[in-house]
Amino acid sequence: MRLIPKNPVLGYRFLTLICPDKSHKVVTKLMLVMICVFGFLELFPTTQTIAQAANNRNACIQNNGLNQQISNLLKTTINVSNLVSNSDQGVKVAMQTFASPLSSYLNSSDFDRGALDVFSTIPSPLQAVVPVGRAIAISLEPGFNFSSPIQRVSTKIDDVPLVLISGGKPVTIHADSRYQLEEVVARSGINPVAAVDGTFFSLKFLDSNVMIGPVYSYSTKKFIPGNKSENKKLAGRPLVLISPYAVSYIPFEPDKHNTLEGIQAEMSGVTDAFVGAAWLVKNGEAKPANYFNFLQGADATRFRAFWGMNKSGVPVIGISAKRLDSASLGKALVKAGFQDAVMLDSGASTSLVYKGQSLVGYVPRPVPHAVALIGNESDCN
Repeated sequence: MRLIPKNPVLGYRFLTLICPDKSHKVVTKLMLVMICVFGFLELFPTTQTIAQAANNRNACIQNNGLNQQISNLLKTTINVSNLVSNSDQGVKVAMQTFASPLSSYLNSSDFDRGALDVFSTIPSPLQAVVPVGRAIAISLEPGFNFSSPIQRVSTKIDDVPLVLISGGKPVTIHADSRYQLEEVVARSGINPVAAVDGTFFSLKFLDSNVMIGPVYSYSTKKFIPGNKSENKKLAGRPLVLISPYAVSYIPFEPDKHNTLEGIQAEMSGVTDAFVGAAWLVKNGEAKPANYFNFLQGADATRFRAFWGMNKSGVPVIGISAKRLDSASLGKALVKAGFQDAVMLDSGASTSLVYKGQSLVGYVPRPVPHAVALIGNESDCN
């Protein structure tokens, strides 16, 4: 279904009549700047409303076989992803709020992609007063979608049973002690819909919340550096960085990433950071068995916890519902549509909570850290 009017003639003729020498493209850029300054409070919510409506219409999973389950779960936001990743289309939708002639022109085949570059050319003094252009550019940036409804599915891939929860915005929780994951979620104060146990922590004291490596959490707004001697052993493992608009997985460098300034240099606006156990999937490819040689127990059959981003830019958390090795899990996650996936603390710590209820059939080890999803729940699961 098209969200844009099909007929661009009126708007296109309007601009070409007043700008017959093709300078209508410049006029478009100027109008975009004006919209940034005077219309953002109306524009941005409208764009989000359109995106959310499209998400809600595509949220339900039809339980008619494995292929349909995975396709609908991991690609449920395809309509919105197309809108967001196609910057022309995103701007066209937004422009309808302000001026139909301009909207029609943006919908025409002559739309100048260079007009989008206007946001990066706004003088810095103006950006300091009205940082609208930057905000719009981020909201239309392809690759991430943190507005899709949160939903759950249980499935099996290559004889690997998986429980997957996708959607919403990813954040982390760093509790003040070790608790069952349900209690970690309840105490967090951020009301997440779902959560999976997070990264490794010190076992020295039963009531300790000391993590292995640096940790920065949305729930506490505090950065806690890792122990320098332990950090050296973590070099090269995935450093997970989360902001309100993006997720990044980069190799951990102990000397560079053990300060708040160090991680802020890697990602502007970062709200969460921690060091994961290992990549399971990187850039759409499963890690081979020999990659895990550095990780003790990686080849053992254990329950596994993980989280990552699918190919539609939607966050996904989950667990394996049977014991298996790390390489086999990575292969299954690739077939499930993951673009990147990081292994979390697994084995006895493996736990998953949805709507306050545990989804594992045993009592796991208490944990102090979690990766959670906040946002709206899907109407069906």
